[in-house]
Amino acid sequence: MARKKTAARGSKQTLREESILQAAAACFGEQGYRATTLEAVAERLGIYRVTLYRYCPSKEELLIRVFERSIAIFQRGLQQICTQDVPPEEKLRQIIRHQIRLMADHRNFLSVFFSEEGNLPPEMARRARTERRVYDELIEGVIHEGVEAGHLAPLPAKLVSFALLGMCNWLYQWYQPEGSLSVDEVARIFITLVEHGYLSHDPQQEILKRLEQVETSLAELSRQLAPAAVSSASPQIHMSERNS
Repeated sequence: MARKKTAARGSKQTLREESILQAAAACFGEQGYRATTLEAVAERLGIYRVTLYRYCPSKEELLIRVFERSIAIFQRGLQQICTQDVPPEEKLRQIIRHQIRLMADHRNFLSVFFSEEGNLPPEMARRARTERRVYDELIEGVIHEGVEAGHLAPLPAKLVSFALLGMCNWLYQWYQPEGSLSVDEVARIFITLVEHGYLSHDPQQEILKRLEQVETSLAELSRQLAPAAVSSASPQIHMSERNS
């Protein structure tokens, strides 16, 4: 019975802490860290400020905990994708889907993570930068793997990683869950854009263009071989004339 009560208290505390972090992330994301007060967070939760103080004694401490949660959100799932035994291009597709899902599901936390680093104490700011660098390097590793295998274009891995993350991470600024595009549809469009570009590709026109290139190459090859064919035929003509 004692164990059940302890587990129940632990569960309630976890839910309470989660609610506080969600409210803090929403306030920081909507109003900015400097404009947000602990009173505003408490009001959003429907509790007294003194009750909030029991959990978090300062606004800075609350920001640190929001950052810690954001880091945990980022780390979740990426390592598993990168260590799969699948081709690197499939890993990149999964990374894009993963990143877009994170942005859509945790917009408030990640909005704070991308915009409020300057308000962190130095030690926490260094940790946030380190964790972000580790995250980037995991993706760069997948790109290096694809280039070395000949599956991806030989482009700078860091630049490609920045391009992919920049495209995906900006979702926290504009994506609306109630809008016309689902998360899966956004991911599909982004993957198509990355893999095929934004120019129209008509398969029939592509085939015709390649056939024209083949015909041009064959015609050029015939022109190059023609003189050699004539010179090799000349001795035979002279020989037949001599025999006659």
